[in-house]
Amino acid sequence: MEFIIDTVDLEEIRDAVDHLPIVGVTSNPSIVKKTSPKDFFGHMREIRNRKIIGDERSLHIQVIATEADEIVKEAHKIFEEVDDKVYVKVPTTYEGVKAMKIL
Repeated sequence: MEFIIDTVDLEEIRDAVDHLPIVGVTSNPSIVKKTSPKDFFGHMREIRNRKIIGDERSLHIQVIATEADEIVKEAHKIFEEVDDKVYVKVPTTYEGVKAMKIL
């Protein structure tokens, strides 16, 4: 079994990593909205920072776009702004599957 914490709250992530065998952090638009980081990409880079999850744990970020071409653009922006190790979460809709094939 693997534990992936579903939050972008930095203190919650630090606490979970300190106490549990966390293998990654995942997020979705509603989770991010609750935390409301001022600089989304900066916040995600901070989560990746070695002091929080580092390179040895996975980081999952969900796109908010709904059209295939916009999903693809958003995925590439996530890779550029955070890093190329991010798992980009794409909703399994017709447009999402179309974007997955392109990605």
